[in-house]
Amino acid sequence: MKVKFYISASILLLVFSSCAVQKKVSSPYQPIINQIETAPANQQHQVGFVLRELGGNQDLVSINADHYFTPASNTKLFTFYTALNMLDDSVPTFQYLIKKDSLIIWPMADASFLHPDFMTQKAFDFLKNANQNIYMVDGRYQGEKFGKGWSWDDYNDDYQAEITDFPLYANSLKVSVKNGKLKYSPDLPSMYLSDVTINNQLKRIKRGLENNDLQIPQNVDFNYHQTIPLHLSHSIIENLLTDTLLATGLVTKPVESLSWRPIPTDAKVFYSIKTDSLYQYMLQNSDNFLAEELLLNCAANQNLTMSTDSVIYFSQSNYLTDLPDKIQWKDASGLSRLNLVTPRDLSTLLQKIYDKVGDEKLLFSLLPNGGKSGTLRNMFKNGEAPFVFAKSGSLSNNYNLSGYLIGKSGKKYVFSLMNNNFVQPSSNIRAEVENLLTFIHNNY
Repeated sequence: MKVKFYISASILLLVFSSCAVQKKVSSPYQPIINQIETAPANQQHQVGFVLRELGGNQDLVSINADHYFTPASNTKLFTFYTALNMLDDSVPTFQYLIKKDSLIIWPMADASFLHPDFMTQKAFDFLKNANQNIYMVDGRYQGEKFGKGWSWDDYNDDYQAEITDFPLYANSLKVSVKNGKLKYSPDLPSMYLSDVTINNQLKRIKRGLENNDLQIPQNVDFNYHQTIPLHLSHSIIENLLTDTLLATGLVTKPVESLSWRPIPTDAKVFYSIKTDSLYQYMLQNSDNFLAEELLLNCAANQNLTMSTDSVIYFSQSNYLTDLPDKIQWKDASGLSRLNLVTPRDLSTLLQKIYDKVGDEKLLFSLLPNGGKSGTLRNMFKNGEAPFVFAKSGSLSNNYNLSGYLIGKSGKKYVFSLMNNNFVQPSSNIRAEVENLLTFIHNNY
């Protein structure tokens, strides 16, 4: 019995000794985990994080990597990757057919058309110089003016423009003050702004829910600027395009609408700007309008039904089958709170994007650069060259950042850091994100 006791005791001693040794052995990345777990800002909300060396197939740090989070504008990375696969190097604006004195166009959802921030307007120039009667075919877009899961009461905010198959002027109205008076761009005639009234209770202009009636504040100073989504219909789009063409003096007849008809096999495609320009604008500015139209642009370019659902289904079935977790993807921009993805989905996607672009310098130039450009220009400002190239994603109570990081060692990483359901100021979360990624940069 004593022999058995000594043997058992020896075995237990070996087990405990082994455990003690194992406890002392820690990953070189343990300090990263410690910082995430102990940071005061991280104590009362959901945090997920994945860090992986670029080109590697193993996570260096993984915290809640398989948990689902609301990605907000990190969704645009899925839209970006879809477009990389479905578009060529230029953006298709419309398909067209010339029949005698008629130019018939089928819209393809080119978000850059008459967009105030895109100076080159080859498609518009083509129309104004066509010297033909222009007919626009209606009914290509098979969807609603808002995406699934969008907040209806955000309709007046600049980040929630309506979705159409023929976007123009970013589907928005820019308002400023000149010589003490409100100035509109585009300069819409009264037929679009059917009613403008003064409301001394307002500090910002408010548009009608189902029209373009405006209530304006009693007083606005000379610095006043506001962008308001337009309420659009086929007739308003047709009339607005007509007025813009007539203003050139080169077009004398109005654009006319045609009911939907199949696109002939001999129809040509007119292309506008380079797709990289559109991608950069969308990613740098986190532009929801461009993202939504970009997915429709992809659908039209591949002759799919022009709807968000159809192109998302196509992308998931053809380009995203190797994601580690099934995603719930509902819109192009990330405005929808119905979107759900995991941090390891995003880290896998980032590697796929890197491989697809095949040009690191180009890819990093498209994304916001820490301390330099886009939504990250006011973060990571430590005097160094940018070392974070990433897409942010913000909704109330959520802040995420996913992208690429360069360490002082020269190593390059993909990461996804997701924060959901916090009630503290988002500035606290952004500061902690900045602290963590700077720590990784400095030490790894």
